[in-house]
Amino acid sequence: MEQLNQSEMSATAVASSSLSLPRRLSRRWFRVAVWALWIICIIVSLALGWFYLTPQGTKLRGIVAEAVYTSKQTKYTWLLVGTSGVEKIKENFQRQAEANHLAKQDMSLVKVAAPDPQHILTPSTLINVEDIRGETYVGKIMYIKDPRLIHVVASHNPGGEKVSNIATRKNALAAINGGGFFLTDKTDDMVGPEFEGVERIMHPLGIIISEGKLVSGDNEAKQDIVGFTKDGVLISGRYTYEQMKKLGVQEAVSFLPRLVVNGKPMITEGDGGWGVAPRTAIAQKKDGTVMFLVIDGRSIHSFGATLKDVQEELLKRGAVNAVNLDGGSSSSMYHRGKLITTPSGIAGEKPMPNAFLVYNPAHKHGGYVYGAKQEKPHS
Repeated sequence: MEQLNQSEMSATAVASSSLSLPRRLSRRWFRVAVWALWIICIIVSLALGWFYLTPQGTKLRGIVAEAVYTSKQTKYTWLLVGTSGVEKIKENFQRQAEANHLAKQDMSLVKVAAPDPQHILTPSTLINVEDIRGETYVGKIMYIKDPRLIHVVASHNPGGEKVSNIATRKNALAAINGGGFFLTDKTDDMVGPEFEGVERIMHPLGIIISEGKLVSGDNEAKQDIVGFTKDGVLISGRYTYEQMKKLGVQEAVSFLPRLVVNGKPMITEGDGGWGVAPRTAIAQKKDGTVMFLVIDGRSIHSFGATLKDVQEELLKRGAVNAVNLDGGSSSSMYHRGKLITTPSGIAGEKPMPNAFLVYNPAHKHGGYVYGAKQEKPHS
């Protein structure tokens, strides 16, 4: 009987031990979770204290706020610098935009050589691409030897079109994103096949000119533009459509600021006031060679660049004139059938209202470039 009781007690102890083990483990993991949460709270508190209370954090906060403001997320900027800080950024942005267009461009500084029938361009001789690297960024610079093969092409979709799609549609060798845009909700009266699958309507900022024709925009107001004349000279500044026609502008989109005018830097103080972000820019050397620049950003491999960084990259490569294009998640570069930069958007490449395309010289005929179906391209 005593032996039986001992067996029962032993079995009870084992059962009790097996039941208490999960409880002990659960309590242990609970304590670990509580400690981990406390450590995270302390780290976050210290980081926020540094970000908002130290001079170094305040400077970084200002850079981030500028990047957020210029990425069209203005409603969140006050979280970083308050409403007074947002007003200060806005005033600085407007003042910079007004001062930026005053520099008068000397069109004679760029000499584009006439086509040489003895040296016919091929895709490999027309375009050269090199990597660029800075302290906080990596990217690509594309050199295009003949600017007359660069054209602006607008999206055929009311919701915008990816740069790679525009380039494929036009059988182009290369492309970068162009001007800016704003979005509005689709209304009930927008019906038809072109609106299928479109949730928001993309409206290009300013003006679009393609092959000498006005594609969209106000033909009376002055616009901040970047484009090319019929002679292949990169032109930038603020003009009406009539003024552009007199100057022989054939291709143009709207964006700013100008980074280099007549070989001189436009940003002479600070970093440009747009924060650190992915960037796209276009520039031209005195011999007519055009440079497309795209810098990756908002990622581990590349944080992004300031406008001053972009300006310096282009100046040291001989830019006579240079203009910033739409950046952020819009930034993308296409070459020979694929993207060669990494867009920062969560979904990857995003739709755009227009793009700068480089046509294939092997398809050139009568001043135009023809695709696989031998049809004259149009916007």
